[in-house]
Amino acid sequence: MFKKMLAIPLLCISMVFFVQCSKDVSDPDTNNYSVKKGPGSGGGGGGGGEESATNNLSFPVFAMDGFTITQIQSTSFLFPYTGPYTGLSAEELAALGEFDWYAQKVTGNNWQAEFSPKNEPTEVTFVDWGDVLESVNPKIGTPTRIELTLYKDVSDDPMTGYTMALLAFPSSKDETQGTNTETYAGNWATLVSSAPKLVIQFLSVPTTELTWTGTMWTGADPPATGFGFAPELNVGGKYIFGASTGGWKPTVAGVYRITFYIPTVGSNILLTDETGIGNYPGNTNDGQWIIPTEGGAGKPVVDWDNNLTYVDVTATGGGSGGGGKGGGGEKP
Repeated sequence: MFKKMLAIPLLCISMVFFVQCSKDVSDPDTNNYSVKKGPGSGGGGGGGGEESATNNLSFPVFAMDGFTITQIQSTSFLFPYTGPYTGLSAEELAALGEFDWYAQKVTGNNWQAEFSPKNEPTEVTFVDWGDVLESVNPKIGTPTRIELTLYKDVSDDPMTGYTMALLAFPSSKDETQGTNTETYAGNWATLVSSAPKLVIQFLSVPTTELTWTGTMWTGADPPATGFGFAPELNVGGKYIFGASTGGWKPTVAGVYRITFYIPTVGSNILLTDETGIGNYPGNTNDGQWIIPTEGGAGKPVVDWDNNLTYVDVTATGGGSGGGGKGGGGEKP
């Protein structure tokens, strides 16, 4: 059983998890991995736990627009994680402290953060686009992982979450995270719903000439296809929105607009003139999100009049494949 002599405050442990969880990678299956089990298997099933379980909810969430989250019958922590700790830095190893950790997707390890159905208009405090789109230009023919999370400030009535940490294989399809069974009163909750949509269009005209129709931009190429988009409960136990089925693959160099929109009919999620673009700061007490720094890729925008947020990204060479103008209707 993994032990460390150095223990750190729970807040710091929470920050280890949250920094890792905010990272995106090009592999579209990162958040849908299975924990491997048994000696030398490369994943560590925690002493014989089965890998058939799903990810446990670790981060508080509001279930919007009729989205269903099933209440678990009981909490249990039967199989401590025993390694390996592949890919962790010395700092990350030290952050695990003296605690026993219990990995996701192991039958017998069951926990659930606080969640609440919410069927009334709810304003989004800030939108967190995945780091990949904010920092790296997508490559032609290469799958690009698209993630987005909607956060609501609940500091006036904190919700219970579980402390999480990275255990192995960071930023890969085998990434392993788990909890030390400790809970905290969180100032942030995410919003989950099946109503929001994603549309990706190649921009063949200046952006000032685009008009939003409710489902796409006129003046841009037809929407790209070949990927799915839906709510996901990720490896960190947080509900996010993500594009899957191989990810989105740009087919030609140039600027694409990636638009996340919330239908005005059928959803209570609202983007307002006070909704910001930010990054999740960890379980801090100041109630402030982190404003992303200027990077070398896209800069997300909130268009609250149309209840949407978008980011323009520039696809460059370097991937395999290609061809087909703008990716409109082109399957990868």
